[in-house]
Amino acid sequence: MKTRTVNYPIRKTIRFTPIEVEKLEILLNRSAYCQTISELVRDMLFKRKLTLNTRNESLEKIFIELGLLRNELNKIGVNINQITHFFNMEADPKERQFFLKEMLPHFEKTKAKIDSLHGLIERLKIPK
Repeated sequence: MKTRTVNYPIRKTIRFTPIEVEKLEILLNRSAYCQTISELVRDMLFKRKLTLNTRNESLEKIFIELGLLRNELNKIGVNINQITHFFNMEADPKERQFFLKEMLPHFEKTKAKIDSLHGLIERLKIPK
């Protein structure tokens, strides 16, 4: 990070309670431009526009769930592709019937994952 080279020749001392310091540190962590508490307080005192970065934790959880669902669907898809490949290579009807029975649980898993994906999408909808 680039350090500021502004000269502040006059020094003033101020005392804070632990709760006030904690609040200032939270603001400092969310602040986009301030690097020190002194800089943050200066910006607040002289009414400069203070830019805060915020995180939506509920969306973060949804994105994690979506990533996990994507990985699971990918693995299920790979299994289905492998079974389909063997199914198409076998000419014997009994063997094909075996592979059909093998694929059914994978399709059921896929349906369950797609249903949970629909649930996630419903939670993302903005109420009107």
